[in-house]
Amino acid sequence: MSRFRDKAGEFNETNTAILGVSVDSTWANKAFREQVGAEFPILSDWKKEVSRRYGVLNEDSGFARRTTFVIDIAGIVRHIDQDRNALDPANVVSVCRLLRK
Repeated sequence: MSRFRDKAGEFNETNTAILGVSVDSTWANKAFREQVGAEFPILSDWKKEVSRRYGVLNEDSGFARRTTFVIDIAGIVRHIDQDRNALDPANVVSVCRLLRK
């Protein structure tokens, strides 16, 4: 999340909103957000409904796979990064720039 925090200005330039989603509780997400200094919201998917719908929930462990989605203004998923790739926002910023054109 700190890498996304550091790239927030580049996302703003592309008219892009950043939202974090975690299966952790609202309180844990708030504490984490404060810890890393993120200015974007981190939403709680406590019931795991969002993670399940997007196909990233590991039902056995109850945890969601680390995933970054780029969703356009019409609600269409245009790009997905998972696991290690989801930690680096550089590729996502590039996709957002392309979508803006």
